[in-house]
Order: sequence, then structure tokens, then C-alpha cells
Amino acid sequence: MSGLLGPGPAASSSGAAASANDWAKALGQILEKVVLSQAMLNSCRELRLFAGAEEFEPWLEHTTEMLQEWAVPEAEKQRCLIESLSGPALDVIRTLKLIDPGVSVKDCLEALDHIFGSVEGPEDSYCKFLNSRQQIGEKISAYIQRLERLLQRAVMRGAVTAEQMDRTRLAQIVRGAQYQNPILLHLRLRERREHPPSYSQLIKEVREEEERQAASEFWEAQTLEPDGHSAGKCHNEENPSLVYGKLRISWERSGSCQRVRGRGPPRPAGVEDSPRNDRPAGIPTGLIGPRAEVMVKIEGVECKA
Repeated sequence: MSGLLGPGPAASSSGAAASANDWAKALGQILEKVVLSQAMLNSCRELRLFAGAEEFEPWLEHTTEMLQEWAVPEAEKQRCLIESLSGPALDVIRTLKLIDPGVSVKDCLEALDHIFGSVEGPEDSYCKFLNSRQQIGEKISAYIQRLERLLQRAVMRGAVTAEQMDRTRLAQIVRGAQYQNPILLHLRLRERREHPPSYSQLIKEVREEEERQAASEFWEAQTLEPDGHSAGKCHNEENPSLVYGKLRISWERSGSCQRVRGRGPPRPAGVEDSPRNDRPAGIPTGLIGPRAEVMVKIEGVECKA
């Protein structure tokens, strides 16, 4: 009888719930594809156009860095690369794909480098990589990014294999970074040369450590030491009242100078002195009364005594 009347209320509700779940899942997949395609469209627009007449080296450095940072499939990277090419440069890749339809992005860049790049042997490219050093004032993350472009050039020239990149990169960072770099010490990069991290993992760790140390230095600059303001580390607005208070405490605690009324550290303009407490330390309140002063006249001149 129930079969003739159709499914009951329970069956209808479960079917509706399943249908809603399927609909939500399908909608989520569609949104994911839309977001991914939009992100890829924006990323492709960031690539510079190259036809063959422009300077190749700056274009290669920019394109290599952008393609390496994109967390997208290889096919999408190749599509964006082809869209950024025109003229003779595009003809090179078309010919390459006719010979090998499964050619990789790395092979495409190598082919463009052989035709439009500078005439540089593997020894020269590897020598430039080994001679790269961190400059004074240069962040370690900026040095690693600059070094990576030289390493990729050496790989394209055949001086270094792709399997050796992580080990070769870390060895040169340890060699070329400034002596006793705090980030290298904190991340223990010297001890990790046998099991080096990938480029993406390395640059992530370095940037996070740079931000952590910058935040630590900022908060350290906010804390004034007893001997005054740490102006060398602080880039905030001046606070003369707070600095003068710290200096005054330092003078009063110092045994190298005697506190004399009217003497002390130079007071910044606009800073008022705090009330003095002349009561000797350790004497209970009320044990010592006010000063006994009377007015007397000496040779016709009134004065306190």
C-alpha cells in the first residue's frame, strides 16, 4: 500500500538532503574553477610580452621568477608563457611543440635562451653564481632571490643539474651570506646542507624569520634602557618627557656624580620637573616636623633664620 502511495515523508526528506548536498558540492567545484581561472588570468597578465626584439635577460629573469611562484599545473604555466610570446619568439616555441608536444616550460625557456640569450658558456654562468655575495644592507631574502636567477641560468647552460639545485643553492648561500648572519644561525642552514630545503620552503622560512626579527627589534626600540633612549634602533616619534625621566632616574642612582640642587641632566624644552621629595629615606611620617624658620631683622633687613 505504501509503495502505491509513493515514498513516505522520511524518504522524501532524505532525498532532498542528498540533492542539496550534491548541489552544494557541484556549486563548490564550479566556484573553485572560476576562482582558479580568474587567478590564472590575472597571473598571465603579469607576464611581460616578448617578441624577440626586446632585451631578453630582464624578460627571462622576470618570467622565470613569476612561473616559479605560481602554484598551478604545468599546462597552465605553459599556456601563460605562450600567451606572452609573439613574433619570432612564438615561432620558436611552436616549432618546439611540433617536435615534442609534451615539452616542458623549462625546455621552452632553454630554447628561447639559446636563441635570444647572451653567448655564455656553462663555466662562465657557474662562475657568476659562485662569485655572488650578499651586499651590505641587502636582506638575505633578496640575496637568495638574486642568487636563484643566477642558479637557473647555470642550470640552463648545463653547469648544474636540476637534481643538484637545492644542495648547490644552500651551499652558496652559506658561503656568500654576510658573516654570522643571525637568520642563517637561527634557521641552522649550515647544519642542513646534507638535507637542503627546496627554494620555496627556504624563501618562506627566511621571510618569516625576517619578519620575526623585525618585530623583535621594533618592540625592543619601544623599551627605554635606564641610561636613556635607544635612538639608534627606534624610528618612532620622539618622547622627550619619557627620555628625561629615565635620564633623571639614572643620574640620581649613579654614584659618579653628586646630586646638587639646580644640577642634573639637560632638560628638554617643554618638560616640567616632577615634585621633589626631600624626606630622608626610612624615616616614618610625622617623626620629623616642618622646618623651624623665623623672621629676623639684621641691620634693618628682614630675612629668614
